[in-house]
Amino acid sequence: MTTLDDILIQAKRMVDPTLVEEKKILGIAEDVKQRVEDASIGNLTVHSVEIGGSVAIGTWLYDDVDVDIFVKFDSAISKKRLEDLGVKIGRDAFVPNESILRYSEHPYVEGFIDGIRVNIVACYDVPKGLWKSSADRSPYHTVFMKNRFDKSLKIETRLLKKFLKMVGLYGAEIQVQGFSGYVCEVLVLKYGSFISVLKAVSTLMGDEILSLNDVDEDVAKQFDTQLVILDPVDNHRNLGAAISPANVAAFIMASRSFLQNPSLSFFKGTSISKMTANVKKSPILDYLSVVIFQHEPRNADILWGQLHRSVNSLSKQMSKSGFNVLRTSVASDENSFSGFIFLLGSLTLPKSQIKIGPNVNMRDEVSRFLSSNRKWSKLMWVGHDQRIYVLGERRFLKVEDLLCSLLDDTVKESGVAPGLKRAIESGFEVISGKNIVKATVRQHWLVEALHRVVVTDEFSLG
Repeated sequence: MTTLDDILIQAKRMVDPTLVEEKKILGIAEDVKQRVEDASIGNLTVHSVEIGGSVAIGTWLYDDVDVDIFVKFDSAISKKRLEDLGVKIGRDAFVPNESILRYSEHPYVEGFIDGIRVNIVACYDVPKGLWKSSADRSPYHTVFMKNRFDKSLKIETRLLKKFLKMVGLYGAEIQVQGFSGYVCEVLVLKYGSFISVLKAVSTLMGDEILSLNDVDEDVAKQFDTQLVILDPVDNHRNLGAAISPANVAAFIMASRSFLQNPSLSFFKGTSISKMTANVKKSPILDYLSVVIFQHEPRNADILWGQLHRSVNSLSKQMSKSGFNVLRTSVASDENSFSGFIFLLGSLTLPKSQIKIGPNVNMRDEVSRFLSSNRKWSKLMWVGHDQRIYVLGERRFLKVEDLLCSLLDDTVKESGVAPGLKRAIESGFEVISGKNIVKATVRQHWLVEALHRVVVTDEFSLG
């Protein structure tokens, strides 16, 4: 019988980088740092260039590593000047490699070196606490963790990151709304080990405040998220703000599940082939409708924000038309294809529909109700509860017809984000039921999203 200790030993071997991997990542980091320093020569507003984040601390995962390079500028320059110089230096440093602009509080430059993602981020060189931008804290985060992390804590953090990645909860970006690498480091530093973190999380009751130091009650009152995690570098910042309530709950359940039934599968995740097989055999497909469309590449955070706003608006429109929307999700390859996913009580509705109006005592309201429904009505009557009832026929009986109508280029009230509307107007496809399986062929991005919707999460509820 495999014990918890056996599983953790195997898991540690999985997440601990080899000497070759470590040499590659550190080599890329030093190379890009030197490129940035060279691109900064002669610019007196640049105070220093530093390697930051998990690479500097030693908690990175080889299959999910970002090399973060921070360019620290004189605090006297304007925000516009900081952004312009940061982008120029970042662009120059990547030459001859390609680079793109990403956006957080301000733009930063991203590129790939030997397949590894590298971010070059501008920030102000300011004393601790006198932040002028959110990126100013990051170098302090790095120093704080480097001074406290030994080899044991680094491997425990890697275990936590891998665990969260495999259960779909790793990353603070908008498409995940989960636990960032820095949050993982804070949790391990607070509780001392991966298992201790899971034990603590498994007993969370809601409205907890997690802090490495004594909690200032006046500071704590500023936050209203389900889980408050105070930044040890700035206790006025809540690291839990980016974590969705659903993901807090999922972490609680996954922690309990692992502690009760430890398995190496929590560190391996679910393969695409297994996801595809699970989606194909899911009976829930009969209640699913998907919209797929093509668009121009754009910033990932902007894209995911547009997708989430759009699917929420479409869901409200569908509910108004009588469809019972049980769950929604979005999917994207983060390049040129995206989609909306709707799980419904039924893909079709009965032809007839009843609208219940006001009580007859409400004279003006009754008049307005009758006036607005008279043309649509097939029958009107006063019920035993003294309210007005109207029977008519629905315009849309199939969800596909409703979605096609909402997304048609003549419709202005669909609620689709303006940044996506033009792309959708150029063409989209609505697929429902088992026909969805055909659309998943070689579309890993869609399979992963569908799997989250139609298959019970084996890690938290299995």
